[in-house]
Amino acid sequence: NTLEQCSVCSKPIMERILRATGKAYHPHCFTCVMCHRSLDGIPFTVDAGGLIHCIEDFHKKFAPRCSVCKEPIMPAPGQEETVRIVALDRDFHVHCYRCEVCGQRPHPLPGPSEPDFYKYYNY
Repeated sequence: NTLEQCSVCSKPIMERILRATGKAYHPHCFTCVMCHRSLDGIPFTVDAGGLIHCIEDFHKKFAPRCSVCKEPIMPAPGQEETVRIVALDRDFHVHCYRCEVCGQRPHPLPGPSEPDFYKYYNY
């Protein structure tokens, strides 16, 4: 038998072959390990164990978690990057980061070129 076999279902691939990660797949077999959505023509990534994820589920699984709300710190839909605050070896969403004493959020420094820097109060 000269037909290539799908890396997922091991059945012969009779029509279109999807090649990714150095392997051959039926297009409907190339799916995210978490949501099982087909990744044919969709951006994907592979974790350290070789498992294939859609970008959204990869971020959900591996993104750092906010110390306040416990949700993953992920890019907004349609974005590729996000901002997080790291303080005292803890991760925070920008909107979750507050003073533990008074509960206020830090104020941005003046100046349009430095919007992500914060002024801290001395107690």
